[in-house]
Amino acid sequence: MDITLQEESMIKAFRETNLPPLFVLIRVKNDIANDIVNIKENQRDDIVKALEKYIGSLWENYHEEKKL
Repeated sequence: MDITLQEESMIKAFRETNLPPLFVLIRVKNDIANDIVNIKENQRDDIVKALEKYIGSLWENYHEEKKL
């Protein structure tokens, strides 16, 4: 998959802020879900579904650790 200059700069910005990976995944998923200009609808849906699958398991782990 090719990464555009905009995507590369976004990735660098996330790394520099030292945000938690779960937050970054949620933010990226939301940005992709709302991007109706650069990403085709069927591609967007596939990407969002894949990210939600990864985020779901991380979210569960986060809450399990929080309970301990």
